[in-house]
Amino acid sequence: MRRLISVFAICAILAPTLALTDSSDDTLKFYLSKSDLVILGTILNQPGAVITEVGVPNYYCDFKVTDVLKGDATLKGKTIRVNIVRFEGDKKDHHPLIKKDAECILFLKKEENNFPFWETADFWFGVQYPSPWMARSLKRLAEAEKKTAEDADARDSE
Repeated sequence: MRRLISVFAICAILAPTLALTDSSDDTLKFYLSKSDLVILGTILNQPGAVITEVGVPNYYCDFKVTDVLKGDATLKGKTIRVNIVRFEGDKKDHHPLIKKDAECILFLKKEENNFPFWETADFWFGVQYPSPWMARSLKRLAEAEKKTAEDADARDSE
């Protein structure tokens, strides 16, 4: 009887932790769904800000891809040109990772008619710290998303 009570107590303690993990995955899934490419790497040159709209700088830079978390895996090890778009009203809004030699995770979308081809998918979340835990979670979720899409395609073709 004591063992049964102990098992229930442990489950009661762990249950909120499991729910918290699911909630975090939902947030990452949302940002993955907005992105065509999610990469880990390093900004190679000092990003130059071009402001075409007040409060919305476009930081153009070269980015060395260390790992592809979602998208075209052939980009791993290559350098791509990116446009990091942000909302910035004053100096405190500037993201500290938008600088030469900064390592970060970028959430990107294709921009067919604009140069460069890749632009941050979200003004707020497009640049993230290079957390190894986040990178592993993003890779896992992107693989699950891809498998779900492949399964749906297979069902549609039957």
